[in-house]
Amino acid sequence: MKKLLTLSLLSFLLFFGCNQESEITSPVDNSPNSQLKLISLPTPSGGLNIESEYTAYKSINGSAGGSFWASYSYKGGPNNVVYMNSGLNFPANSFSGTKTISQTFSSTGAAMVFGPPMQFNTTVYYSLKIGGLDLSGVNPATLDFVYIDANGNMHPCEYSSIAIDIANGVLAVYNAEMNHFSRYGFVN
Repeated sequence: MKKLLTLSLLSFLLFFGCNQESEITSPVDNSPNSQLKLISLPTPSGGLNIESEYTAYKSINGSAGGSFWASYSYKGGPNNVVYMNSGLNFPANSFSGTKTISQTFSSTGAAMVFGPPMQFNTTVYYSLKIGGLDLSGVNPATLDFVYIDANGNMHPCEYSSIAIDIANGVLAVYNAEMNHFSRYGFVN
């Protein structure tokens, strides 16, 4: 009887333990970043391409440091104008040599893409304000500013402050810390 009970129990465990629907063998992605989405930009009126129309360049000497401010606007959105103001502050010795830095507003969301690809010797600070957005579906409690790696993974940035004005469609981040160039943007 003991052998029959042991054999039955072993068969039961083997059958249900190897079941494809078992929660033990099913991977679960508990990553908080898997639910983040870039906040979208309104489509420009007249079919303009944001990448070709909204890229700015500036030569910066990394040893001396410097700043790079850019402003853009285009027709579109709920207020008929979308505007963006951005600024990079490079402390002295941020990188070696002189490089032509680019800032490109991304049409896939409230984000910027920077170039050339590089790591910094010291933290670079970035501020961005975007207005004219439809923020009716954005939760202020979960608003964040992130960098997006080459695989599309989102990583939170350190910053002095972040702001949202839903009524006027404005997002802002101040003194976001950058240790390298990547794609950076607002998520919810």
